[in-house]
Amino acid sequence: MKRIYLNRNDCLIEKDNVKIRGETYHYLKNVLRINRNNVFTGFDGSGKEYIIEVLKIHNGFLEGKVINVEKKFDIEVPFDICLFQAVPKGKKMEQIVEGTAQLGVKKIYPVISKRVIVDIEDKKKEEKKIERWKKVCQQASKVSGRVIVPDVVSFMNFNDVIKIQKDIGIVFWEGERKILRDIIIEENIKIIENKKIHIFIGPEGGFDEEEISLAKENNFLISSLGKRILKVEIASIVATALVIYEFEQILK
Repeated sequence: MKRIYLNRNDCLIEKDNVKIRGETYHYLKNVLRINRNNVFTGFDGSGKEYIIEVLKIHNGFLEGKVINVEKKFDIEVPFDICLFQAVPKGKKMEQIVEGTAQLGVKKIYPVISKRVIVDIEDKKKEEKKIERWKKVCQQASKVSGRVIVPDVVSFMNFNDVIKIQKDIGIVFWEGERKILRDIIIEENIKIIENKKIHIFIGPEGGFDEEEISLAKENNFLISSLGKRILKVEIASIVATALVIYEFEQILK
C-alpha cells in the first residue's frame, strides 16, 4: 500500500472525511496515479497513520474517507534527539538531514560556528534551504516508516544554541579521546523516556577550542567518534546512530 506524508497545509481531516489539495494532491494524482476507490496510507507527523479510501478527484481536490486510524510510536526513538549541525559546504547538509531523519532525530538546527564558510546573508536563499531540508525530512520519514517528521529550524549561531535547555548534551570532537560508552559509564549517566539529548557536530574544519570550552561551561559531554577521521556527512550519521544505540541500551 502506498504511504505518503499528509502536509498539514494541504490536508484537512475532520472525523472520517479527508480533503487534500496543493502539492499533496498533485503528488497523489500525477505521480502515484491514485484513482477513485484506491486506498493509501497517510501520516501527518503527529504519530497517527490513516488508511484512506479515495472517493472523488475533481477540481484540484481529492476527497477521501478515513477507514482506519492508528497512533504508532513504537518505531520512534524513546527520547528526543536534536541534531545541532554546523553547516557544511555544498549538498552535504542535505545528506545529513536525510540520514539523520531516517535514524530518528526529532529536530535539526543548522548552526553557524566559527569555521562554517557557508554564506547565509541572503534571507531568501536561507529560507529556500530550510524548506528544501524540510521536504527531505518528509521523504526520509516516509521511506523509513517513521510517523513523526523532524522539524528543521532557521539558522542559529553556535554561541546561542549551546545554551538551549537540554537533559544531556554531547559534542563530538576530533580532539577528544574518550568514546561515548566510556563517558556514560564514568559519569554514571541515567536516562528515561522523553528526555532531550542534544548532539553537536562541527563543520569540515571541526569546532575550535574556544567553542569546546564554551560547551564544557554549559555542561556538555565531549566525545570522540573513534580513531579515524570521518567526513562531516558521515560523522553526523554515525554520531546519531551511536547515541541512539548507547542510550537505548540504558533504557532496556
